[in-house]
Amino acid sequence: MKFLVLFLTFIHLAWGADATLEVIKGVEGLSALAIEDGSAQPSEVSRTFSKMLAADMNVVSLFVVDETYATAAFDSSVPATSHKEAKYILRYRLISDGIGGIKADIKLLQENEELFIKSYLLKQSEMLVFLAHTVAYDINKHLGGAPIDWIKRKVIFVRLTSPRHSEIVASDYTLSYQKVLLKGGLYGFAKWANREQNDFYYTSLSDFQPTIYKMNLASGNKQKVISSDGMAVCSDVSEDGKKLLLTLAPNGQPDIYLYDTLSGTKNRITDYAGIDVNGQFMGDGSIAFVSNRFGYPNVFSTRLGSNAVWQIVFQGKNNSSLSSCKNFLVYKARESSAGYGGNAFNLHLLSLNSGSVKRLTANGENDFPRFSPDGEAILFIKQEASRSSVGVIRFGLNKSFLFPLKIGRIQSIDW
Repeated sequence: MKFLVLFLTFIHLAWGADATLEVIKGVEGLSALAIEDGSAQPSEVSRTFSKMLAADMNVVSLFVVDETYATAAFDSSVPATSHKEAKYILRYRLISDGIGGIKADIKLLQENEELFIKSYLLKQSEMLVFLAHTVAYDINKHLGGAPIDWIKRKVIFVRLTSPRHSEIVASDYTLSYQKVLLKGGLYGFAKWANREQNDFYYTSLSDFQPTIYKMNLASGNKQKVISSDGMAVCSDVSEDGKKLLLTLAPNGQPDIYLYDTLSGTKNRITDYAGIDVNGQFMGDGSIAFVSNRFGYPNVFSTRLGSNAVWQIVFQGKNNSSLSSCKNFLVYKARESSAGYGGNAFNLHLLSLNSGSVKRLTANGENDFPRFSPDGEAILFIKQEASRSSVGVIRFGLNKSFLFPLKIGRIQSIDW
């Protein structure tokens, strides 16, 4: 159990709602976009929707977004007075159906000409932020922007609510929407079981032994996967959902195991008299994992069926957190340098093809990096002074966005 406690590190988070831009380059060539509420009866809901759209359109990164709230007749081709300098106008009209749903009419104007128009039906008003994400996705696709499929995906995270209780929560990537999926026990390490996000794995620490379960999102039905003394964690799922990388400690020392979900069999991948955890599938058929083989957490790799192990990260120390996608690896590294403003835990992107390393964050403590399934973005948690945020890095555009939050204490996050 001492190894389990070692890796159950929780961080404190604070509240906020609006996206802030952390790193941005090349905005000079972007056109101005203003957002306008064209609802017949503007309300607090429609004002909130304006903020949600502004946050998403900032993340889309095709415009410089004017976040000033304004109203205008939906069918008018003329922008509001405060937005007359904007080249693009994103206007919406929300209509309640009287039974908890919302109809949304959306149009994008370019210099008073309709460039995009579409209507949406939302059955549950509490899912409003997902409507904003879908609108942003559709506009980005219509204009030929870089892929942002991840913007519509759900996020799953574990938060500690008291010393022996935690909750597993489904959310959007900004954590504006939250739905508790499981509570009443001590849980950890939630991980989506498939691309469709209809099942997830988690560890129950309320059982006699740490136990991994698989739970269906819609029905709430769960099934036991495996138990182990000391530690039992699902750290990664193969693209087809048929293979899992587990960290188990049946003999007291945690090692990486490959688990077949169809047969229920497991094969031990690492065998080290120390700590091997957090296995991640890599695009070349090998796996990456964290080990203390050098006396501190560092990232190593091995091929399935091979006993050879080699170090793949040489940047910083305390590389205790990582995620991989195809031929890229993102990892946390502790740095102590005046150039980094003192001691910091920054995220770095490693190309497994070229060996090149790019630092993605500049300050604070950055942890729990998770690639989106398409590899286009990275989700992470940032702690800086008394402020904590969920962050999204679009490393292809060299941009990072932060969403200040208040959700208790996070233990793991996945999307």
